[in-house]
Amino acid sequence: MGRLWKQVPRVVKQRLGWAAAGCVAVPWVLAEVAKTAYQPGLANDPDHVRRFIDILAISAGVFALSMVFTVALGCVLVAAMKGPTYLGDAFPADRP
Repeated sequence: MGRLWKQVPRVVKQRLGWAAAGCVAVPWVLAEVAKTAYQPGLANDPDHVRRFIDILAISAGVFALSMVFTVALGCVLVAAMKGPTYLGDAFPADRP
């Protein structure tokens, strides 16, 4: 897989890296905001609700990372299908 990953353009690798970082950071930040904005008197067991928010954040992060992995796999498959570049001979159109 190393040879195929080298054929994927650098810009695509950078975007996949940023997308993976966002997939981890955004659910975590949203969960922290939800836990700080949560009012403990709304439910009988506030610890249960906080754990539920954590589980939702983890599951959203794992789902988003699986989507990034799927896109990365597609990029590798496209690079494999294109194959290495070969330089062919020029077409002899100018010859009589």
